[in-house]
Amino acid sequence: MLLKTILGGAFALVIAASPALACKGTEIFSDDFSSSDGPWQHTDGVNIGGGFAEMKPESGKNAVMVYESQQIKDFDVCADITYPQAKNPDEGGAIGGIIFWLTLDPASFYLMATTPGGMLGTVRVNRGRVLLAAPFRKYNFIKTGAGSKNTFRVTAKGGSVTVYANDQRAAAFRGQADDGFIGLYAESEKDQVNTWKFSNFKLSDPQ
Repeated sequence: MLLKTILGGAFALVIAASPALACKGTEIFSDDFSSSDGPWQHTDGVNIGGGFAEMKPESGKNAVMVYESQQIKDFDVCADITYPQAKNPDEGGAIGGIIFWLTLDPASFYLMATTPGGMLGTVRVNRGRVLLAAPFRKYNFIKTGAGSKNTFRVTAKGGSVTVYANDQRAAAFRGQADDGFIGLYAESEKDQVNTWKFSNFKLSDPQ
């Protein structure tokens, strides 16, 4: 029911270091993706095992995996994201990132998203509307191109959100905090299948 609601249209509107060091708080859950056993619900196009959650959505579509064991308002979450090969790495057709504050009825969530060209920003999707929470821009501390791996981190406490890449602060904003689910997201370009790889997921209490 959860993923069916998500994929009913909300995600279609979205534009385009080691977590043990990156996440600072007391660990709630971590996953090295060594096997498919775990508290994840996911769509087609997701394969977990061998140290990665590989997300390979069909062209022009998305793949989602959600950690459903707990809804949480204040958190510190990080994951390594390996960029796929993309025809247009800066245009937002291929995006991957971290979902947070995902709630249902009505569907609402935030998505910290990055592109293979190194763009990074955050959007809020609420009742079918896409709002920009933090503008998309490039940062010189993000490694770009196919096969490049970066550690992304999002912290939230009392509605204050901070986004990091490779332990460098990239953005901060105030959000509409609520208990919600956390997950991972990937999208392929319209004319190409992009293979995103996620590794070393860690969820902690914020400091």
